[in-house]
Amino acid sequence: MIPIGEIRRKKKVPIMTWMLIIVNVAIFVYCLLKGPAYYGGIIQKYGMVPYDILCGRRLHTIITSMFLHGGLLHLIGNMMFLLIFGPGVESRIGRTRFMELYLGSGIVASFAHIVILLLFSEPIIVYGPFGYSEIDPLKIPCIGASGAISGLLGAYMVLLPNVLLDVLTMIGPIPMIIRIPAAVFIFFWFLYQLYMGTVSISFGFYSGVAFWAHIGGFIAGLVMAPSLGKEVRRKRRVRVDYAGRIWYEVPVK
Repeated sequence: MIPIGEIRRKKKVPIMTWMLIIVNVAIFVYCLLKGPAYYGGIIQKYGMVPYDILCGRRLHTIITSMFLHGGLLHLIGNMMFLLIFGPGVESRIGRTRFMELYLGSGIVASFAHIVILLLFSEPIIVYGPFGYSEIDPLKIPCIGASGAISGLLGAYMVLLPNVLLDVLTMIGPIPMIIRIPAAVFIFFWFLYQLYMGTVSISFGFYSGVAFWAHIGGFIAGLVMAPSLGKEVRRKRRVRVDYAGRIWYEVPVK
């Protein structure tokens, strides 16, 4: 299932959401225009390498890696999820807290990925015409905004569970758009991440996708959302009627 839109009354322009999309796209396009060799160097320099983090080196890459993507499909998928789930969360918790949630979830996602690799990863065997070589997963750069965006899904689950989403799915060979509550879509999305993450550590399966980063970011969003959510401001509104009498309206949550 692929989400393609949400059914929700729009309020404010989601400035931080659009800023994140613009920055991610701009970095990708710039590096792409500079050529594959240049982009490869950027990934090595600014991608998050778990081994370096464990050694206390290049800690800034935990943040910079969130703004790099491995390819066009990787970028489009992440930006689509950000565009659908970002505005609702931003409108509920405000721009500053939205960025706190986004970056905080991304940081937690990185450490979840590192811990899982440290506990369960095995060398990746690469065969070639002259034998084979071993690659340590802890030394493979990790890039992408999906850990941070997973945190937005976790927050959306808490703050806007009943919002309806338009989802593209397949009924047999026929593509169809169905409308389901956000909580239902996010629940099945999380089950898929959990299933693939379990498969990856149980059978040594390597797909190049950091499923446990998604899980860690999602849980971070679930935990952080209630404390970051806006409280309804209890303002006492005053109304003066035609006779000059003063009435006080007490807001109710």
